[in-house]
Amino acid sequence: MARRVRWRGAVVATVLLGFVGGIEGNGTVLLAGTIPLAYVAYGALSTASVPETLTVTRQVDPRVAPPGRPVTVTLSVTNDGDRTLSDLRVVDPVPEALAVLQGTPRGGGTLEPGETMTVSYTVVARRGEFDFPAPRVRVRGAGAGAVATADRTPAGETRLICRLDADAPPLSDIGDTRVGRLTADSPGEGLTFHSTREYRHGDPAGRIDWRGYAKQGELATVNYDRQLSATVVFVLDARKAARVAAGPGRPTAVELGAYAATRSLNTLLGAGHGVAVAVVGVDGDGPGGLMWLAPGSGSEQRSRAIAALGDALDAAPATERDPTRQARKIGGLVDRDAQFVLVSPLLDDVPVAMVEQWSAFGGSRTVLSPDIVASNTVSGQYEQVRRRTRLARCQAGGARTIDWRRGSPLPAILEATFAVEAHRAGGGVRAGGGG
Repeated sequence: MARRVRWRGAVVATVLLGFVGGIEGNGTVLLAGTIPLAYVAYGALSTASVPETLTVTRQVDPRVAPPGRPVTVTLSVTNDGDRTLSDLRVVDPVPEALAVLQGTPRGGGTLEPGETMTVSYTVVARRGEFDFPAPRVRVRGAGAGAVATADRTPAGETRLICRLDADAPPLSDIGDTRVGRLTADSPGEGLTFHSTREYRHGDPAGRIDWRGYAKQGELATVNYDRQLSATVVFVLDARKAARVAAGPGRPTAVELGAYAATRSLNTLLGAGHGVAVAVVGVDGDGPGGLMWLAPGSGSEQRSRAIAALGDALDAAPATERDPTRQARKIGGLVDRDAQFVLVSPLLDDVPVAMVEQWSAFGGSRTVLSPDIVASNTVSGQYEQVRRRTRLARCQAGGARTIDWRRGSPLPAILEATFAVEAHRAGGGVRAGGGG
């Protein structure tokens, strides 16, 4: 227990009134000097202690979260004893790497027997594992002259885990072998009705329109949407220019981009498509110094892709690599009808040049851009205008652009992006037009 002098003014008042009363022989003034003296004595005799019956519980929701996800931390302090704690203060230490988005990790007040004090605040998840230290509880005595402080190990959660695949649904077994849901302009075998044509000798009996034959007496053959699979190349912009966060304790654009790529590849692999991963801006052992994962499918490819994205976040940015040359190299590593998905905050013109280069390879191009530019300053507003101009340039060049703004749920954005049925037109598979 620590003791603090809380009544310095009362001491001064007692001495002053006693001195004046003694000189003038005024008993009333001397009596008045005993009033502040009583406060001094009360504070000196008061005691304080943190009772063992004070229990602390912490809840972290969700305990496992992806980068950028708001996480609510709730600290509950319950007085299970039989005495009132007139002045209770509690502080929940927040790991230095995390930023408090809403609320406060501090609380205080009077706690009656059986009552519970709740402190709730929200932090922003970043990739990694973060341990919360034990909360600190402080109790003051009735006279506020004594203070007792103790760290209490809480029940419940003590750690926040942030992973790229934290909220990604498991890849079902059917996703390992089934054909992708891209449809072709030319009909053929499939499940979804496309059209009918005149019957030709040798057509399978299972494709004959028997219902139409019963009605009209003429044989016709049913055409279906022909199912195709595509190769999608996710390109993560991990250059030094992209390793920027919206504020202290928040995830960087590269962390958010790796999370977006993880959710996207899970969706596409589950639909039977092939996925490749390339990381621009770090040193890798792939062609041209790229960090490169060749196209593949199934759950094993998903595990390899998540590992590659995690390695990219841990790697130091390369300073001697030309990202535009790396982009050209990526185009030569896949088939001409491969689709390119660039994940970049678009904080300079280099990503725009990369997208323009891929137009020569014939496949569709998509730009998914996490917004980490603050708009509450003049310079931030200027950078936001430049970023949106780059998005418009990519769109004008034929690429599909997705502006992932803060606060927008990523699963809804990806569902709107990749749920568009692609069609083979002119020999290439595309995932919708620009915009």
